[in-house]
Amino acid sequence: MAGMGKRIEYLEQRIRPPEQEDEAVALRRALIRDTLDEFASLKASRAVHYRGGKRIEPENIPGKILGPSYTTEDVWELAVRRVRERRG
Repeated sequence: MAGMGKRIEYLEQRIRPPEQEDEAVALRRALIRDTLDEFASLKASRAVHYRGGKRIEPENIPGKILGPSYTTEDVWELAVRRVRERRG
């Protein structure tokens, strides 16, 4: 049991309370998180689902906005643009 106690003590020493982060860093972190969430949402809108054995067609937001021949880079740019529009 002493080994487990030592491990917990070591981990507690390594964990520090979060330091006060700069406002610019916090904003950048929030923008990155929002962009990743938006990218995931755009990709999820393309997924095909089945309910009761019947195919449910995806909404495909990138396809509606960018057209049928879009690339992954185009979807990233769309995600960034949508986050910027939402945040103002």
